[in-house]
Amino acid sequence: MLKRLIHEIHRRSLWQVLAIYLGASWLVLQAVDTLAGALSLPEWAPPLALFLLIVGFPIVLATAFVQGGMGRDSAPGGAEPKPAPASQAPASPPAAERGKGAHHKIFTWRNALIGGLASLALLGLLTIGYMVTRTLGVGPAATLVARGVLEERATIILAEFDSRTGDSLLARAATEAFRIDLSQSDAIRVAAPAFIARALRRMERSPDAEVDYDLAREIAQREGIVAIVGGDINSAGGKFVLAARLTSAETGEEFAAFRETANDSSEIVPAIDKLSKRLRERIGDSYRSLRADKPLEKVTTGNLAALRKYSQALQAIHSRSDFSRGIALLEEAVVLDSSFAMAYRKLGVELSNRNESRERAVEALGMAFEYRDRLTERERYLTMATYYNQVLGDRARAITAYQNLLDMDPEDTWALNNLAGIYMSVREFERAQPLFERAIRADSSSALEYQNAQISLMGQGKFAEAETLLDAKRDRFPENPTNRFYSALLEAARWSYDKAESELRAMIEETRAFPLFMNQARFGLASVLTARGRLAEAETYRSEVSAQNEERGVPGAALGGSIGQAFVDLFLRGDTATAIDRVDSALESHPLSDISPLDRPYFQLATFYAFASDPRRARQLWQEYEAEIDPDLRGDDEVARHSVQGAIALAEGRHDEAVDEFRRSDVGGCVTCTLYPLALAYEASGQPDSALSVYEQLLSRSDPFRLFSDQGGGALTLERLGQLYDERGDWEKAAEYYARFVKLWKAADPELQPRVEAAQQRLEEIFAARG
Repeated sequence: MLKRLIHEIHRRSLWQVLAIYLGASWLVLQAVDTLAGALSLPEWAPPLALFLLIVGFPIVLATAFVQGGMGRDSAPGGAEPKPAPASQAPASPPAAERGKGAHHKIFTWRNALIGGLASLALLGLLTIGYMVTRTLGVGPAATLVARGVLEERATIILAEFDSRTGDSLLARAATEAFRIDLSQSDAIRVAAPAFIARALRRMERSPDAEVDYDLAREIAQREGIVAIVGGDINSAGGKFVLAARLTSAETGEEFAAFRETANDSSEIVPAIDKLSKRLRERIGDSYRSLRADKPLEKVTTGNLAALRKYSQALQAIHSRSDFSRGIALLEEAVVLDSSFAMAYRKLGVELSNRNESRERAVEALGMAFEYRDRLTERERYLTMATYYNQVLGDRARAITAYQNLLDMDPEDTWALNNLAGIYMSVREFERAQPLFERAIRADSSSALEYQNAQISLMGQGKFAEAETLLDAKRDRFPENPTNRFYSALLEAARWSYDKAESELRAMIEETRAFPLFMNQARFGLASVLTARGRLAEAETYRSEVSAQNEERGVPGAALGGSIGQAFVDLFLRGDTATAIDRVDSALESHPLSDISPLDRPYFQLATFYAFASDPRRARQLWQEYEAEIDPDLRGDDEVARHSVQGAIALAEGRHDEAVDEFRRSDVGGCVTCTLYPLALAYEASGQPDSALSVYEQLLSRSDPFRLFSDQGGGALTLERLGQLYDERGDWEKAAEYYARFVKLWKAADPELQPRVEAAQQRLEEIFAARG
C-alpha cells in the first residue's frame, strides 16, 4: 500500500502534492482537536500537532522538488510525460543527474511518509505518557489530586489578593474574579464568602475583617481545611503582574505557583482567567472542563469598575449584613455593565430574600435569565431555577434545573436546599427532608440548612426531632440571631404560645443592632399576641413593622400591614365598620396607583372586601389584578386565586361554590391558612359535620408556620368547636375545647373578656351537670 501511495504521489505535480499535504494537515488537526475534546487531552496537543505539520511542510516541499515535482515537464492534467523512444534514450545518465544521487536517497517520498507517521506516533506516545503520569501522580505532570496532596472536591480558602498598586478595590475585584473562575473547578470547592464570615464570627473576629493570607491560613487550620490560595497584584511601567500560589494551611508548603502579566487594566480579567486555569490544571481539573469553560469576562464582566462594585456588594452582604448597601452596590454594578448577569441574579435573590419590591426582583431575575449565557454553568442553572420558580411559578422546570445541577455536583448545597424548599412549598416534607440532611453533611457550617430541616421535621409532626436539630444548631451557631426565632416557630407549632412569646421578646432585645432581624421578631410577636387575644399590644408591634417598611421604601408591605390589622378588626373584634375605615384610610395614604403593579396587595385587598361583605369591590380588584399583571409574571398564584374566588362566592351566597374554591386553595406551603374560611363555607352551606371536621383539622394538622398562620383563627376555632359539640350534646368534647379557649385567651384584652367569661361559665355548667 505504501508503494502504491508513493507511486501515486510521483504522478502528481508540485502544486498538487502541496494541496494534498495541506488538505491532509487540516484533517489531522481536526482529528487531533476532536480527540483532545473527547479524551480530555492537554491543551498543548493540538498546537504540537500543528508545529509538527509546519516542520513537515518544507520537507515535503524539498522532497517534491528533488523527486522531480518541479524539475520535470508535466503533461496537462498532471499526467506522466510520454517516454522517449528507445532509440533516443541516452546510453547513460547525464552528469547533472548523477550529481543528485545523495539528495534522491534522503528526500524520498518513502522517507517523508515514514517520518510523518513517526512524528504522529511520537505525538501520540508523548500525549499518552503525559496523561498516564498526570493521572497516576508520577513526575512533573502529576496533579495535586493524583499525588494525594488534595482530596477530590476538597474545600480550599481563597485569601484576599495583596495589592501593591495602592488600589485596594482593584485587589478585591481581582479576588472575586479569581473566586468565580475557581468555582468552576470540578476538582475542588472554594469556600463561599458566607462561610468565611461565619468562621470569623466563631473566632470572635469582625466578619468584615480583610482575609489576608495569614488570616486565611488561621481560618483554614480552625476549620480543618487543607489548603489556601493567596495572590498579589503589582503594577510596573503601566503593566500589572498577577501571581497566585496554592499552599498548605498546616505547614505553609507551596504546592503550586503561577504568574501572569496584563498590559493594562483592561487585560486584568483575562490575565486572572489564565492564572486560574493554570492553577486548576495543576490541581487536577480535567482538560475537558478547562476547554469547555468560557473566558472569565464572558461569565462575569469585562468591566473592571462593575466588578469592583460587585465585590463590594458581596462584602457588604456577607460580611457586614448590610443588605441595603449591598443591594445599592449591585444596582450600580448593572448600570456600569447592563449585561452583568451574575450581578442581576444576586440582586434579584437579595431583593426576594429581604421582601423588598417584587417588581424590582422580577426585573433583576428576568435580566439575569436573559443573559444567562454569560454565566458559569452552575450559576446558569441556579438562575434558571430561580426564574422558573419565583417569576413564572413553574415548579417542574425549576426542579429539572436543580436536578441538572445536582447531576454536575451531588453535594451542591444551594441546589439541595432550594430543591427541598420547592418540595416543602407543596407540603412534600418527607421528600424534602433527605435533601436538607445531604446539604448539612456537605456543609455543616451553614445555619440555613439546619433551619429548613427543622421546618421540614415540624411539617411531618416530628417535634422532638425538630427540637434535637434546633439544639444542635444552637450548639454550632450560638450567636446566630435566628436561634430564638426558630425556637418560637417550634413552640407555636406545639401551641406553646407563652414560650414563643418569651423567645420573641428576647430576640427583639438581642437584635436591636440588626433591624432586619428585629423586624422579623416584632412581626412574630404581633402574631403571637393576636393569637392570645392581646390585640392592642399586637397592633403596636404591627405598626412598628409597617413604619420600618415605610423607611425601607416598600409601600406595598406597609399597606399590607394595615390590611392585616383590618382582618383582626373584622374577625376578632367583629367590627366591620372600623375595619373598612382602616383599609380605606390606608389606601388614601398609599394609593395603588403609586405602587408598582407587582407590589400591590391585590389578594389581601380583594379577600378583605369580600369578607367585609363588599363582593363588588373585591371583584373589581381581582379584575384589575388580571388586567395589570402579565400572566407570565404572576408566579404561582393558584392558592390566592382560589381563595379570593372562594371569599367572593361566600359573600355572594354561592356557598357550594365557595366550598369548592376553598378546597382547591388548600394546597401550597401554608398547611392551615385556608381551613378556617373553608369551615365557614361548610357552615353556610348547611354542612355542620364537614365544618366540624375542618375545624378539627385546623387544630390537629402539623403546621410549621402556625406562628403566622394562626392570627387568632385558633382561638375562634376552639370557641366554635366548643359551641358545636355543646349543641350536639357532646359535653366532654365541648368542655375540652371551651377549656382550651379559656386558657388561650385568659389574658385577652378587656373587650374580648365577655367571650372568655361566657365560655368559662358554660364550662362550669358542664362540670356541674356532669359531676
